[in-house]
Amino acid sequence: MKQTFFFLFLFLTSQLLTAQTNNISVISVEKANIVYRGISNPIKIAVPEAKSYNVTSSGKLTKKDSLGNYYLNVNGIQGKTVKINIETTLANDSIIKEYKEFEVRDIPRPRANIISSYNGGACEMTLSQLKELKLNVVIDNMAFNFDQNYSKVMSFIIKAEGYENIWIEGDSITPKAYSVLKNLKAGTELYIYDVHQYNPHNYCLRSLGPIIIKIVEEVNYDIPVPEVTTQYNSNIVYRGIKDTLKISVPNAKSFKVKGKGLKVLPDSIYVMDVGKIKKDKTYLEFEIVNQNDSVIYTKELLYVKNRDTSPKKITVNGKGCSNCIQKMTLQELKDAVIDITEDDEQSSLTQYVVLGFNIQLPDGSNIDVNNNIITDTVFEQLSTLQQNSIIEIDVFYSLFSYSLKLTPLKVMIVSE
Repeated sequence: MKQTFFFLFLFLTSQLLTAQTNNISVISVEKANIVYRGISNPIKIAVPEAKSYNVTSSGKLTKKDSLGNYYLNVNGIQGKTVKINIETTLANDSIIKEYKEFEVRDIPRPRANIISSYNGGACEMTLSQLKELKLNVVIDNMAFNFDQNYSKVMSFIIKAEGYENIWIEGDSITPKAYSVLKNLKAGTELYIYDVHQYNPHNYCLRSLGPIIIKIVEEVNYDIPVPEVTTQYNSNIVYRGIKDTLKISVPNAKSFKVKGKGLKVLPDSIYVMDVGKIKKDKTYLEFEIVNQNDSVIYTKELLYVKNRDTSPKKITVNGKGCSNCIQKMTLQELKDAVIDITEDDEQSSLTQYVVLGFNIQLPDGSNIDVNNNIITDTVFEQLSTLQQNSIIEIDVFYSLFSYSLKLTPLKVMIVSE
């Protein structure tokens, strides 16, 4: 069996041979300064250019071969540390004694795990998921990767109320076992216990706790689900305006929808006026016919808000002010993002996406931009302006269909 726990390296260099008062070796491990009770911890010790060396330990240290491979067994260590002592004879016959101390830990308790479905000791599964049940063993909080062979499950027992216990050899539910359990009703609890893991070397591994599985209804993914969004890509409708809604029911043969203030215009365009709705929530009620001609009734929630009235301003990379002049360098304008923000931004659920803006130059000419970024072409034109030139930025197209009544942002170009 491959041992991959960790390695201890001891390096001696000829450059340090005269440093008798300091450690001349560097001792390290692959991942952590930790050894475990219950297993034979593989240790690698190398002492280059030494005439000879002798290694002892307060644990049981067994030499595996002549290549410096050892096994360290700390089962008899009662304390929290173990030492490996190294006595090295150098080429000049001087002797140096050093030691390395390791933390001793018990192997964490392993747990039985439903592959891809573990949920803190209990989980929910449909019958189709139960049919694919597969287990492994996980050891949490190990300082290094335990041999993956020990994650194998050799056998386990399934217990369900009203059924005889089912013993299963291997790590997966068998067709025969599933044929017994396939008629379980939703809400039934199964218990997986007496889980035996692979342990050919009889390591001191604690027993595995049980897993509780609750059988739940199958999810029918063929049921059509309504999709409703406003022109602002949200589920919020505003008083004081007529919201245009995008309403569809993918995979439905047909559907009808109704709601307070909802009207259907030609070409299946939906408009909603919630000015008379006093509550902060409203529902769209759907009658859906699926591909099997079954009729399904469902509702979709919309939140009703007052139209935002807090002051809004145009910003460039987040900088901006109302009724003032914002000073910026040319470099700050390069690739800058034009945005709309509110003075009371934290209380607003609305995002004002700029889709087009206009820059008025000092000579009265205009630059129209059909996005929210100062492009390279626009920046080249701005680069020809003199210092202290003032430009005006005005948003002429945003995601909102109604006018935001924004004051153009004045920007003075200043030196770096």
